[in-house]
Amino acid sequence: MAKSILQKDKECYLCRRFYNLCTVRGLEEQHILYGHGRRALSEQYGLKVWLCHHNEPPLGVHFDPGARRVLEQAAQFAFDELHGPGSFARVFGEEI
Repeated sequence: MAKSILQKDKECYLCRRFYNLCTVRGLEEQHILYGHGRRALSEQYGLKVWLCHHNEPPLGVHFDPGARRVLEQAAQFAFDELHGPGSFARVFGEEI
């Protein structure tokens, strides 16, 4: 299990990013990329964050395409910063 490359503290990633709030209650781990073996790669490379709005409508990342897109773009940026430009596309077969 790799640690997240997007955050160090166990707090809601989106609450911190958008509202500068340290939300620590009701957290669930979210693998940013999923489907077709991408969840395993998310785990392997640390592309995961803590969320307080994980699977609850309407703000949960599984219901809000905008929130999901923010996470996917942040994952691509962090991955390319850590592994070099274009590395995300090489590993995941696409750019976000």
